Amino acid sequence: MNTEITPKQQATELLKQAESVLIVTGRQPSLDQVMGVFALQSALAAAGKKAHAVITDELPLSANVVDTGKISRSLDGVRDFIVSLDLAHVEVEKLKYDIADNKLNVTITPHAGNFKPEDASFSYGAFQFDLVVVVGVLSISKIDALLEQNPTLFDGLHLINYDFHRVNEQYGSVNYLDTNATSVCEMLIGTIDSIGTGLMNHEIATALLAGIMSATNRFTTASTTAKSLTMAAQLMSNGARQQEIVKVLYGAQKTPEKSEPKTVAQAIPSDTLQQLQAAAEQMKQSDGSLEVGQDQVMRPAQIAQ
Repeated sequence: MNTEITPKQQATELLKQAESVLIVTGRQPSLDQVMGVFALQSALAAAGKKAHAVITDELPLSANVVDTGKISRSLDGVRDFIVSLDLAHVEVEKLKYDIADNKLNVTITPHAGNFKPEDASFSYGAFQFDLVVVVGVLSISKIDALLEQNPTLFDGLHLINYDFHRVNEQYGSVNYLDTNATSVCEMLIGTIDSIGTGLMNHEIATALLAGIMSATNRFTTASTTAKSLTMAAQLMSNGARQQEIVKVLYGAQKTPEKSEPKTVAQAIPSDTLQQLQAAAEQMKQSDGSLEVGQDQVMRPAQIAQ
């Protein structure tokens, strides 16, 4: 019997065990990358973990399909700010603090002696995460500039490398690569389902569907597979706002030479739209299974494998 743990299983276990996770992606990130970061951060937070997502480059305009306000633009929020006082000549009796007028006031009552301004110093503590996840980046050199600015940022930590590119350099301690996937968002559906039950809300589903639709140019590229359509139907059954995504994607991609569709349905192939809507409705009305061939029925749990 083969007992080897797969990269997918390793990644899931690391995410389950972690208390605080840093999630990053590449420079000038695509919508697929940003939506993957958002979805994973949201799912981990819903699972009760501290999830810090940092993207220092500008986000694509189409990222406003969900509220990306919790994605930080710097590392400032993931490390302690430390105020130190030299106690060589002062004995402290008590300490208290209060907040007033947007200021944190720390009051120190000395038992003997007193402090001088030069006794105070300021510093930053260690970064507050025990696991790093890199979403959809094929090489170390293409990771967000925050790594170049902090070269030792990942030292001593497990790093999960999630990607679907065939030329990925496998730079992680765990390299979860699926070259058959259309996007990193497609890959993350199974991961989120594995982390815990009930995590897939309508915002996460909308983000993941937006990533898949963007990466497949609204299911029109040759890379579009039956699995990606099945995944999309699953996300729609979980409340993904498909028509809103189409409007946002079309608005972000339109050019002066092209006229805007009169309806949302004209912005996506009609047969694909009908298939997705029918499949999503079938999932809602049944036990969650979806027929994808004459002799095969796939359920969400199987789809995520």
